[in-house]
Amino acid sequence: MKIPGGLLAGALVLAAACAAAQGVKIGYVNASRIENESVPARRALEALKKEFAPREKQILDLQKRIEADRERFDRERDKLPPAELRARGGAIAEMMRQSDQMALSLADDIELRKNEMRTRLDEEANLAIKAVAEAGKYDLILQDATYARPGIDITGPVLKEMARRAGTKPGPGK
Repeated sequence: MKIPGGLLAGALVLAAACAAAQGVKIGYVNASRIENESVPARRALEALKKEFAPREKQILDLQKRIEADRERFDRERDKLPPAELRARGGAIAEMMRQSDQMALSLADDIELRKNEMRTRLDEEANLAIKAVAEAGKYDLILQDATYARPGIDITGPVLKEMARRAGTKPGPGK
């Protein structure tokens, strides 16, 4: 049996109207809050600080040594023979190069680890968002929006889900 085109189009319009009448449930997640307030993000930041603290201290110690050597060099400059003047100046310059190289290497390593952390955090956040969306029967969740009404913001429940998955309670005000 062949259905006339007008009847089929009318049925599709009726079906679309019924779907629209049921409403679409939309939620919004503030990604910057997830990155700044979630338990996994705070733990990762603490781990980064702990991981790189010894190298930062090593650089600071070297810079203090450079400054002390430079001050001593300036005080004794008039009394030093030309050969020792060049030797000390060269040693200070070499320490400064070493300090700069260490600082650049540290910055590169920190950036690499931050990118790894963001990737893991995105994965954890997506799992939590999916869990909240399924539990709340959401049809659509947005993470980037120019404007979102506070009533559709589900960032709080997502933060709680992330904390639950991490085995802790969320921080104050979450």
